[in-house]
Amino acid sequence: MKESKRKKIGLALGSGGARGFCHIGVLQVLRENNIPIDFVSGCSMGAIVGGCFCTGVNLAEMESIAAKIVQRKMMDVDITFKKQGILKGNRAKSFIKKLLGDASFEDCPIPFAVTATDVCKGELVTFTSGSLTEAIRASFSIPAAFQSVEFMDKCLIDGGVTERVPIRAVRDLGADAVIAVDALGPPEPVEKIDGFLDMIERAFMLLDWQSTKTKLAEADLVITPAQGNRRIRDFKNNRESVEFGRAAAKAALPDILKIIS
Repeated sequence: MKESKRKKIGLALGSGGARGFCHIGVLQVLRENNIPIDFVSGCSMGAIVGGCFCTGVNLAEMESIAAKIVQRKMMDVDITFKKQGILKGNRAKSFIKKLLGDASFEDCPIPFAVTATDVCKGELVTFTSGSLTEAIRASFSIPAAFQSVEFMDKCLIDGGVTERVPIRAVRDLGADAVIAVDALGPPEPVEKIDGFLDMIERAFMLLDWQSTKTKLAEADLVITPAQGNRRIRDFKNNRESVEFGRAAAKAALPDILKIIS
């Protein structure tokens, strides 16, 4: 009797700003437990972590790099009302290029997809070929924070605007079963809103959750690290998010083993 082939497993890493470092912890636990990962898709911070993973950047090194990232290293302010965001994004792009070099999607040992949003057409765009750095830079273009990216005749912003966890993208790569990692989850209750930026972030998260919760049902398993009210823009104590990811992945291991069997 022929032995049945195992399912091809896809990992969808969602957006989440500073909370997205939890993806590193999830990947660490999957690797430590020999969980096969055949395909990966990433959006925004999930695209950065996923791109590093799929090109072979060591996970311990990724955690060490994450611990050193702070806002001021990524901020290149260009405040002008003619632009669509206050940050140029060149520093962030240079940082990614240092990690990935001139790697393309075709160089990835693990097939990888990155999602962004064509803001002019209102469509989700999925990249599976060409420059990794260019696609990832487009994917993390958070509206009003980073300037949009003109790439391949499209005006691109954060993929999370249309789908914060790119489940369909990893299925399209060929995954039979999808493990989704949602770095944000449902918004936790807060006692008060501290100022303008908090209000924008809170409103965005409430609105985003309404569309996200139904789309998450398309995954075979959703891992949502419990990160409390950690702000998506607070790039400090980043190792805490890594640990939150580890804890959530460890708790999900019984369900993961059922999926891959």
